[in-house]
Amino acid sequence: MTIPIPAEDPRHVPNRAVIDPSAITENTRAMGTLLEEQTALMAVVKADGYGHGMLTAARAAIEGGATWLGVAHPASALALARAGLDAQILTWLFEPHTAKIVLPEVLGSGVDVSVGSPEMLALVSEAAREADRRARVHLKIDTGMGRNGVLPWQIRELGAAMREDDFIQVAGAWTHLTSADDPEDPATDQQVELFDSACAALAEEVGPIPLRHIANSAATLTRPDLHRDLVRVGIALYGYPPVPAEVPLRPAMTLTSRLALVKEVGEGHSIGYGRIRSTDRPTRLGLVPIGYADGLHRTGSDQVDLVVRTESGDHRAPQVGRISMDQIVIDLGPDSDARAGDQVFVFGDAGGDPNGPGAATAEDWAKAAGTISYEVLTSVSGRVTREVR
Repeated sequence: MTIPIPAEDPRHVPNRAVIDPSAITENTRAMGTLLEEQTALMAVVKADGYGHGMLTAARAAIEGGATWLGVAHPASALALARAGLDAQILTWLFEPHTAKIVLPEVLGSGVDVSVGSPEMLALVSEAAREADRRARVHLKIDTGMGRNGVLPWQIRELGAAMREDDFIQVAGAWTHLTSADDPEDPATDQQVELFDSACAALAEEVGPIPLRHIANSAATLTRPDLHRDLVRVGIALYGYPPVPAEVPLRPAMTLTSRLALVKEVGEGHSIGYGRIRSTDRPTRLGLVPIGYADGLHRTGSDQVDLVVRTESGDHRAPQVGRISMDQIVIDLGPDSDARAGDQVFVFGDAGGDPNGPGAATAEDWAKAAGTISYEVLTSVSGRVTREVR
């Protein structure tokens, strides 16, 4: 077994991703208020809990009312199962080589597994026989995403195969929406129609389907008619709704660093690769030891303000010039009292004076980089120490 060993002592690195589990708990609870009693909430904690730490996120979400946990890879599901958490687990993405190694133990641990093709069903069936335990299977139906999932015309064939296999138990059917973050897009209703007709065909082959699930964070917020038996909530749990939302959600990650250097420069002094920015007045520049190797997107250069905590209080300072691999420059202003060692808030909750300047959000960085908050959060690299508070 390969165990990664950190090359750097986290005590010696200035950058921190500070995780607030209470925010995840509160966000889970807030999303739960949108659901009827019969609808369960799955906390999606894949990608190491969207960069927040899978086990930290899972425990916080369960405290907030989640009764299911969802992860892409079986190895993640196995880690959750070994942690002894009070929730049912679903995993959905595996290929033949690792499946043969890990699926028997995954099924033996009581984890539900999704299948999206006849080949995946065969892998699960083989693993169930090896584990001597019936596999609880959720059939993934491709209604337009074009990724994992059986096509509607394959439903009856797979349904018959599952019905005739003593080691397969149909636990659910699900699909994934392509455009739920755009409530006006007709694609969602088209997918739902395909899904419902596919489920009807599946039910004719296998009998009643215990769980049907469609809704992601966006559909959970905007389409109560799609809540069905289970909703799968991801990005909203971490404080970033993919659509405008009335429910109160709070970001759970704050990315911080510290000033490494402060220097005075004159007007017209160029900054960074490509000289995309030059000072328009004499000013003080601050060097922050964080860059694109830590997760800041280079395409977001020269667009986002950071907050610096100095002796006189919190002050907003724009990031200027290109983002480098390990460092960025911020314009502190000519009258700044900032000095090396002062804390810098890259995004998240700066705390401090409630009337003071608020820190940027992951959404601010996403807009600057032309991407989405999901990518900003999951891009915070492994060399940034996670600190749970």
